[in-house]
Amino acid sequence: MSRANNELRRVLLYSHDTYGLGHLRRNLAIAEHLLDQHPHLQVVLMTGSSVADRYDTPARLRVVQLPPVVKVGDEDYRSRDPRWSTDLVQRSRCAIMKDTARRFRPDVFLVDHAPQGMKKELLPVFDELRGSSPRTRIVLGLRDVIDAPEVVRANWSRTDTYQTLETVYDRILVYGSADLFDVASLYGLPDVVASKLTYCGYVSRRVDVPRGREDVEDFVLGVAGGGGDGAQVLAATLRASEELGRRCVVMTGPLMSRADHDDLARQVARHRDARLVEFVADPSDMMRRARVVVTMGGYNSLCELVALGTPTVVIPRVAPRREQAIRAETFARLGVVAVEMPGEDLTSRLRETIERVLGSPPARPVEVGSAPTLDLDGLTRVDAALVAEARRGRSLGSDSCSARGALEVTR
Repeated sequence: MSRANNELRRVLLYSHDTYGLGHLRRNLAIAEHLLDQHPHLQVVLMTGSSVADRYDTPARLRVVQLPPVVKVGDEDYRSRDPRWSTDLVQRSRCAIMKDTARRFRPDVFLVDHAPQGMKKELLPVFDELRGSSPRTRIVLGLRDVIDAPEVVRANWSRTDTYQTLETVYDRILVYGSADLFDVASLYGLPDVVASKLTYCGYVSRRVDVPRGREDVEDFVLGVAGGGGDGAQVLAATLRASEELGRRCVVMTGPLMSRADHDDLARQVARHRDARLVEFVADPSDMMRRARVVVTMGGYNSLCELVALGTPTVVIPRVAPRREQAIRAETFARLGVVAVEMPGEDLTSRLRETIERVLGSPPARPVEVGSAPTLDLDGLTRVDAALVAEARRGRSLGSDSCSARGALEVTR
């Protein structure tokens, strides 16, 4: 239990969740850790995920579901409900968040990934907090990789994100390591913004007991996050495992289209020994038991697999963002995963890689907080940073607004 258990009383989380499950799962991990460490803490999570209600959540976590949107292109979104226009969804999301912020008056507002929110929807929320809760500290949490550096620089320049980072945020937490991906340098952060950065290490759900020899069963596991664009990866996993004569389990995810799901189900029926699982809220048990896991390159899945020590082959998404490919290649250089890029001859390449990985010595789990190459103790450092910000907000009192400097943001 945290020694500063009364220093953090109310935390508001924002997770835009326009595609996949990664942002939701990371925020749930943060919320669960904070609530475990601070017995008097209240946490509110504002999420745009359409499947948030399928996860078990702690009693003191309140989930505010925002009208969901789906990403259809780079910075292009539409309502998941065809009866709602995109404009109506955006205005509704903003109104819900402003009302939540005004009523909750958090010690800390932790924003995940998107500095301005989806299509700048957070800018009015920042204004609301400055007026109704001036002691609230506004913190940004960035995963290790957003996209290719030149793409991020261009997008942030075009949308005035650098100004938002300078004038709105009190602190920026990077869920990664400067040794592996130096956000300040690669994204061209001005000195005043770079001075706010804290590299926390990787934020991974706790793996209390890494897998042992007795846990392992002889099957190949294919996982693809939410499943929205994972059909190719799972189909290749099924074909490669059958050619190797291996039992296979594939998890489609709750966001896979019905057409893709049905195609995979037919492929499973033709496989000599395969099973299809639609959704598992916590896949770590199956990951622990698999001989090898084939996965896309999502942040949470890779961190959990590395912590478990399960042999892993990554087939990363390469469009519309290069984020997964950059992370997969970084982890591969550390020797903790193998990588195959999507494209021609994927099945044959994957078959050869699975065979090679299975023939290699068992991976050694990366211990939380102790590995020089991959630091997985991010939750502890996020907790400490939020406690420090809450303390600072109370010490500044009503002067905390002026402490941020010029607070006007461009819409």
